[in-house]
Amino acid sequence: MASETTIPMTPLMMKLLNFIKKYVKKNKYYPTYQEMADALDFKSKNSVTVLITKLEQRKDLKRLKGYRRNIVLNG
Repeated sequence: MASETTIPMTPLMMKLLNFIKKYVKKNKYYPTYQEMADALDFKSKNSVTVLITKLEQRKDLKRLKGYRRNIVLNG
């Protein structure tokens, strides 16, 4: 997934992206923010939101409005 922006991929962003990919492959649907926070040992879903926003800006994924499992991987 090529990035079209200058936001660098951090190890934490890569860890989240890899978790999402594995989760979708196993479960056939996307994880919730709470499931992502639990997987990365975050105490808050807000930390996931920040990473998701950066990944969205990099065009690695996109968010869908109005859905609980509101992310979709690009590519």
